[in-house]
Amino acid sequence: MLRALANSPHFEVRALTRNPDKPSAKALLKHGDNIVLQACDLTNKASLETALKGAYGFYAVTDYYSHPIQKFEDVTEEKEGKMMADVAKAAGVTHIVWSTLPEIKERSGGKYTHVHHFDGKAHVEQYIRGLGFEIASYVAPSCYVQNFLGLARKVFLL
Repeated sequence: MLRALANSPHFEVRALTRNPDKPSAKALLKHGDNIVLQACDLTNKASLETALKGAYGFYAVTDYYSHPIQKFEDVTEEKEGKMMADVAKAAGVTHIVWSTLPEIKERSGGKYTHVHHFDGKAHVEQYIRGLGFEIASYVAPSCYVQNFLGLARKVFLL
């Protein structure tokens, strides 16, 4: 998404990061002249409200595995996704893009009931659909390239 909007004459791209001073965050600036690093904790409502003030669009994604899993019924990621959507709507965001996955429990007829990292994202997608954004897009990656890079490092000891 960042690369698609890089150097656009129509948008300033705010790259939200917990730490704008990290080398990995600063590396994002090389992709375009219109990129600005913005300190933001996506799990903190006040921080997200500040970051989204005046924004046209918001690419929203959560990370199920960033939370310690206490039990299978943990819905922390789902709560965060809904909070992100609520803040975006309240901030007047026109176009939300949600990184989603299919709902497994329902699609499997109840056979698979502990695929929370899929089901939670699907529940947030349904929630967003009910909020009435002017434009809402849904991206459903089956896997991220980083997943393969991590596996390759382990397999090939890179």
